[in-house]
Amino acid sequence: MADSPYAHFGAPDPEFAAIFQDVDFPWDDVPATRKIMNEVVVPMRRQEQKANPPDPSTYVTKDHSVPVDGGAASILVRTVTPTSEGPFPVYYYIHGGGFIIGTIDMLEYHLTTISVELGIVVAMLTNHTTSLNIDLAKGFVIGGDSAGANMSTVAAHLFRDDPSFQGKQPTGQILEIPGLIDPRGYPEELKAELRSMDMVENVNMAGMTKKSVVDIYSGYLRNSPTDPTASPLLFPSHANLPPALVLVSGLDLFRDEGIVYERLLREAGNQSKLIVYPGISHGAHIHYPQLKASRKWRADFVDGLRSFMPGAKQSRANA
Repeated sequence: MADSPYAHFGAPDPEFAAIFQDVDFPWDDVPATRKIMNEVVVPMRRQEQKANPPDPSTYVTKDHSVPVDGGAASILVRTVTPTSEGPFPVYYYIHGGGFIIGTIDMLEYHLTTISVELGIVVAMLTNHTTSLNIDLAKGFVIGGDSAGANMSTVAAHLFRDDPSFQGKQPTGQILEIPGLIDPRGYPEELKAELRSMDMVENVNMAGMTKKSVVDIYSGYLRNSPTDPTASPLLFPSHANLPPALVLVSGLDLFRDEGIVYERLLREAGNQSKLIVYPGISHGAHIHYPQLKASRKWRADFVDGLRSFMPGAKQSRANA
């Protein structure tokens, strides 16, 4: 079996390897996995992010209950809005967690800092622009990490094809550690490139296993392996999509999917940029914020947001 053409990105970053701690998520036991995430991981991440919070007087946080499935259920949407005069650009963020775990609490402080620093609303729902004090013309960026990046990618395609979104299209998309295709649905012409899911060397540092990924797709999403609303890499066309920034970890089972997708975006005529962070695992930029690679990741993310948002605050260096 041939190795991935991008395998060189997987050599462990020495700084990461020195502090790596293996968290053994029992992926086949969802309640137990959620318990570890909610009681161990999320509190740790929130505590780390509280080190340098913005002044509480500079923002307002509000929770919204949004009905879905015809009102049969609802989802929690949290908005963070600067208290300075608006309206503001908006970043629509979808959290990750393999479609089965994760909460918006894990990155709340990070996104609050971004909201104040850039003068933007972190929110969603283009049909609530007045109540959310946003102006889509100033910038409307969609994004997320891991499974959230998957759903953001699906959303970008659906927005493109939905007549009701004409004139309200996103101005950019930021896809972090994206998982973009069910491993059972790899098309023949891409199999030679999509090799990271079969990573062997240092796979214990990758954060998950191929089996856990396949089990999530087959046991929880239950879409056909080639359904583009679950495997957005397989949409028939990637043309006419918003400008994209794709951020990929080198030691990640999803690495090759992000790299291949960014190439497909460019080949379809879109503006896009790929940044690979060699030798760090899936989510390392969240779980190990002290890493040099994690600090660069955050800076690249902020630069990407600014580039897609004409109405965002510029950095002092560029002001």
